[in-house]
Amino acid sequence: MTRQEKIKIAVDAAVEAQIRDDICARSAMYGLKQVFDWIPEDLVTASLSLAGGCGAGSGSCGAYCAGLLAVGMRFNSTMDEEKEHPEAIERGCAKFVEFRDRFLKERGTILCPELHKQVFGRSYVFTDPAQHEEFAQRADHNVKCAEIVASAVKVACEMLLDYEEAGQ
Repeated sequence: MTRQEKIKIAVDAAVEAQIRDDICARSAMYGLKQVFDWIPEDLVTASLSLAGGCGAGSGSCGAYCAGLLAVGMRFNSTMDEEKEHPEAIERGCAKFVEFRDRFLKERGTILCPELHKQVFGRSYVFTDPAQHEEFAQRADHNVKCAEIVASAVKVACEMLLDYEEAGQ
């Protein structure tokens, strides 16, 4: 299977899950799991808590955070590794900064309300019950958020495939 086919599988699965379930973070992680079998099902399940700007808190985009977790699973060192080799933490840090910068280049922000402005023309703050309900009533919100999910999955997938293709 080619690199582009793998990216398409991950993005398509994530977009389909987002449109169906409307859970950005879990949809992103689910899409990545379709290509990277080392991602545990428990992480897909746990990523639900990142939805809506992390815990429906209108902070960092849930799909972005799910991408960070996948990148972290592959590149971060364990605490035991860091005890023996303190410099080991630098690789993980460099990779999460790379992911952040690549997502920012594509979307311009990592913040859920700012991403809302891009796709809806206004922001929604989920900690405000009225705004959260207004968002939920938008017939297109799951489809529009799928655009952002696709971006996060594409960037994470590209980075993870770069690593695999380098034989690491």
